[in-house]
Amino acid sequence: MKKTLFCTALVAIVMAGCSEDQGLVYNDKARIQFVSQDANPPQDYPYSFVWQSDATQADTVYIPVRIIGGPASQERHVALEQVDEYIITYSYDRLGHVTDSVIETVANKAKAGVHYVPFDDPSARDLLKVKAGAVRDSIGIIVKRSADLKNGSVRLALRLVENDDFGMGELKFQQRTITISDLLEKPATWNRTTDYYLGTYSEAKHRLMMQVVGDKVDDAWVESCNSSKAFMLYWRTKFIEALEAYNTDPANITTGKAPLREDATNPNSAIVTFPSKM
Repeated sequence: MKKTLFCTALVAIVMAGCSEDQGLVYNDKARIQFVSQDANPPQDYPYSFVWQSDATQADTVYIPVRIIGGPASQERHVALEQVDEYIITYSYDRLGHVTDSVIETVANKAKAGVHYVPFDDPSARDLLKVKAGAVRDSIGIIVKRSADLKNGSVRLALRLVENDDFGMGELKFQQRTITISDLLEKPATWNRTTDYYLGTYSEAKHRLMMQVVGDKVDDAWVESCNSSKAFMLYWRTKFIEALEAYNTDPANITTGKAPLREDATNPNSAIVTFPSKM
């Protein structure tokens, strides 16, 4: 039996951080960490140029941060670095004991100057600030459009770095990854509430939803759904009707397009569905 773990942190840092989290002292200096929706490490933040015009060659992604130790009367700077990510695959015996592990570096790493503006560039540094008086803010990362993003996403794994203004907060909140593409991606705001009412995300479902809405279904649209049950239920009814119409269309049945599947290239992939009794 094997189990794969996707890991951003360096193995040595992960091991060293276990004791650090237990005994952090926050009264020595202000500390900074990324924001998570729960007690788990922050999820990947997807960004796609697919929503932008063809003329857009760069954009700014804003990532929320939290300050521990109170506000300051002056603007404070945030230091970042890009780190490698690893896939760790564990092998187990029949009793559940680890027998072996294989560590592989994730290949689709974002390239400085190609997929994002380096953090030491003046234009990038100017966005890595926490406003005076703020204990919650967002830092900006400039992402760049390149031709290869039409073929797949790249991963920009960020790690906060201690500087004169900030120490580090909890270890599990020190890192966050931005996925950059020029493809349709799962919205960052698609969460457990969205899953509950709209079901499992897939690109095929996403495209159907956009056809029904007649506009982009992006982070802001999904967030509107999550914050209003009536809005969510209205559109879910429309999606179910559209899916039924698609699946019963004789032309789609004849050509094998129906029923709509999560992966159109795989006839054995799951059929797209929306929950109907919630």
